[in-house]
Amino acid sequence: MSSARERLTRLLSLVPYLDAHPGADLEETAAYFAIDSDTLIDDLQLLFVTGRPGHMPDDLIDASWEGGKIFVSNAEEVSVPVRLSAEEAGVLVLALDLIDTLPGLDTEAVRTAAAKLRRAAGENLHTPVEVSPIPADEELMAFLRQAIDGQSAVTIDYYVGSRDELTTRTIAPSRLVPGADWYVDAWCYAAQAPRRFALSRIRSWASAAHPPLKVGESGTEPREVTMTLSAAGAWLADELELKEREYSDNGEPSVRIRFLVHSVDWLSRFLLCHADVITDIDDSEAVEAAALRLG
Repeated sequence: MSSARERLTRLLSLVPYLDAHPGADLEETAAYFAIDSDTLIDDLQLLFVTGRPGHMPDDLIDASWEGGKIFVSNAEEVSVPVRLSAEEAGVLVLALDLIDTLPGLDTEAVRTAAAKLRRAAGENLHTPVEVSPIPADEELMAFLRQAIDGQSAVTIDYYVGSRDELTTRTIAPSRLVPGADWYVDAWCYAAQAPRRFALSRIRSWASAAHPPLKVGESGTEPREVTMTLSAAGAWLADELELKEREYSDNGEPSVRIRFLVHSVDWLSRFLLCHADVITDIDDSEAVEAAALRLG
C-alpha cells in the first residue's frame, strides 16, 4: 500500500506521462511506475475526482482504460511535468555543495549534478540560481577530518558566547555536521559526555592524546564496544555515533551495534539508564562499574 505522499508524487508524474502517451498499455504503464495493475487502476479512478477548483464535471479529469489501453482527457492543467521551484532547487544545490565537501565521494559527479540543477532552475526563472555553501575555515575542516579518520583527540580553545569565556577542551571528534554553521560532534573529556561545537567559535586547535578512561584508568585510547538492544531500545542506535549496526529477528527483534567509547564512567551510567533494553554487552568493566554505582 502506497503512502499518501508516494501516491501524490506518482499521480503528478502519471498524468503527464499518459497525456504524452495516449493509448498506453495498462500493464506496461504499471510496470513503468513499478506498481501492479490494480494499484494503477485505483490511481486512475482517483483522477475522476481530481481537477480544477469548482469540481463540476467539466473541471475534472476523465480517464478510461477499456481494452487495456489508457486515455485521459481534460487534464491540461496537470499534464505539464512537475518542475522544481527556486527554493527547492536552491536547497538541492546547497545539499550537493555540502556533500561535495565530504571525503570519499565522486566529487565530479556531485559537481556535475549541481551544475545541471543550477542551469535548469535558472532556465525556469530566467535568472541564475546562486547558492553559497556555509563558510568554514578550510584548514580547521581538514584538521578535523583527519582527526575523525584517525580517531584522534584534539585540544581546542573554544569561545562560549553565553559566558563571554574562552575555554580549553580536549575532545574526540566523530563527525562534521552542516547547519546554520558548521559543527563538530565530539566526546568532550571535560564534560564526560557528547557535545556539539560550532566551528566558528573554535579559536585555535592542536593534536592531543586521549586522556585516560575513567573508572579503572584502563588505558589511554578509546575502545570499541558491542551492544545488543531490544526492539524497545532500538531508537538508542540513532543517538550514538555507530561504527556498525545490524538488525536481527531471531525470535525477538533486536539491533546489534558497535561504537567507540571514550569513558567507562559514561558507559556505566548509560547502562544504568537503559538497562531494561540492553540485552547484551561485551564490556565487563563497564558492567562492574554500573554494579558498583548501584551499591
